[in-house]
Amino acid sequence: MSYVYASRHILLNIKEFSCPSRRFTKGCFFACVLLPVFWGMTATVFAQGIERYSMAGQSAAEAAHNTNIENQPYNLQIGPVTLRADAGLTVSYNDNINLANTGNQAITGKQAIIGNQAITGDQSNTGMQADWIITPDVNIHALWQATELNTLTFDLGISYQQYLAHSAYDSIQIAPDSQTQFKIFIGDFVIHLHDAFSYQNNPTAIGQLSHVSQFHYFSNDGGVLVDWDLGTLILTLGYDHTNFLVVEQAFSYLDYQSDVVSSQIAYNYTRTIQVGINGSFGSTKYDQNVQNNSTQLAAGPFVAAQITENLSINARGGLALNTYSQGGSNGDSSNVDSFYFSAGFTHRINDALRHSLTIGREFLPGITSNYTDRIYANYTPSWHATTLFDISPQLWWESLQDSSASFQETSTRFGGSLTIAFALTQHATVSLGYNYVMKNSNQRSFDYYQDLITLGLKYQF
Repeated sequence: MSYVYASRHILLNIKEFSCPSRRFTKGCFFACVLLPVFWGMTATVFAQGIERYSMAGQSAAEAAHNTNIENQPYNLQIGPVTLRADAGLTVSYNDNINLANTGNQAITGKQAIIGNQAITGDQSNTGMQADWIITPDVNIHALWQATELNTLTFDLGISYQQYLAHSAYDSIQIAPDSQTQFKIFIGDFVIHLHDAFSYQNNPTAIGQLSHVSQFHYFSNDGGVLVDWDLGTLILTLGYDHTNFLVVEQAFSYLDYQSDVVSSQIAYNYTRTIQVGINGSFGSTKYDQNVQNNSTQLAAGPFVAAQITENLSINARGGLALNTYSQGGSNGDSSNVDSFYFSAGFTHRINDALRHSLTIGREFLPGITSNYTDRIYANYTPSWHATTLFDISPQLWWESLQDSSASFQETSTRFGGSLTIAFALTQHATVSLGYNYVMKNSNQRSFDYYQDLITLGLKYQF
C-alpha cells in the first residue's frame, strides 16, 4: 500500500521542506552558506560504473531518442506519435472502508476545532463498514519525438471504483503518475516542462485520517526544470506551482495553492559517486482561514553512490525553517525549526532476489495542525521466482506527531502487504494481494485496523 502522500499529495509534500531544531547560530551558517542554494528536485543520479556522458547536447539527445524508442513498445502509431496501453480489472474485499474504530468508541476532539464543520468527515462512529470493490482501469502512454532533440511524453491512468454495498462511494480515479512532459535539449542545457495531475480517493494513504471513507482530492503540479551540464558539475534550477482541491465539503478548508523555487548543485566526484547540495524556497496559501499560510526554506547536502554493480545507496539531510502565519481557526502557532533526512539502499542479491530499505524524517502538512512530524521506515524485498512468477512483500512503519494545535494527535501506524503475480501469457498477468494496516493513537477513538484482499488481472496490448 502507498503509505505516504502521492506526488505533491495533500497540501505540500513537505519532505522537501523538513527542518532544523533551533534558529540559534545555525542561522548564520544557513544564511551564509546554504541560503544561496535553494532546494532542488533531489535528482540523485546513480552513475552506472561506466564512463559518464554529458546529460545535454547532441550526443545526450540522440541517446535519449534511442532510449525512448527502445522503452516504448507500441501497438499503435499515429504519424510520429507512438502509443501503448494496458487495461485491468481488480476485485477487492475491504473489511474497514471507513477506517472506523473497532471498539465503537465515541468520536471526540477533531470536529470541535472547526465549529460545526466535522474534520473527520463522518459525523459519528457507525462501526466498521466492509464492502466488495470492483475496479476496471486503463493506462495510456504516448510518445512524440517532435524533433531529434525534443520529446513529448504523455501518461494517463483512469479507473472506476464501484462499491457493491455502498454505491454512494463509487467514483472515477486518475492515477497519481498521470503527467505530460516535454524535454528540450539546447547546447549544454536540458529544459524539462512538466505537468502532473491526479484525482484520488484513498484515505488509508493519509496517516492523520480516521473515521473517513471518502477523501476525494484533485492535485495539479506544473512547472519547469532546467539542467546546465558543465561536465563534472551540474546546476539545476526549477519552479513549480501546485493546486490542491478537496471535493468533500468537510475538508474544503484544506484547499491550497503553492509555489516553490528550487535549485541544486551536483558534483560527479567519481564515475559512481555524486555529491551536492540543494535547497528551496516556497509558499503555501489556503483558500480558507482554518489552516495557516506558510513559507518554507530548506537546504542541505546529498550523496548518491553505486557501491557495486548490485548495490546502490543514497542519503540526504539538512536544515529547514517553516514559518506559519497566525489567526487560523486550528489554533496552532507552531513553526518548524528542525532537521530532515532520508537514507536508503537498493541491493540486488542475485538474478531472482533484491531488496530495498528507506528510512527518514519529514514534516507533512497537518490536517488539524500546521504540520505533522513523521518518522518512517519502509522495507521492500522481491523474489522473481521464475520467468512467470513474482512475489513482492512490503513492510512499513511510521510515527506521526501533530504540532501544537487545538487538537493534537500522536500515533503510530504499521503495515505489511504481499503480492503474488503470475504471467498467464506474454500479455496477461493475474495477481493476488493482501494488505494490512493498523493505527494506534493517543486518541483511542482513532485507532483502527484494515484488511484488504485483492484479485487482479492485467492485460498489456
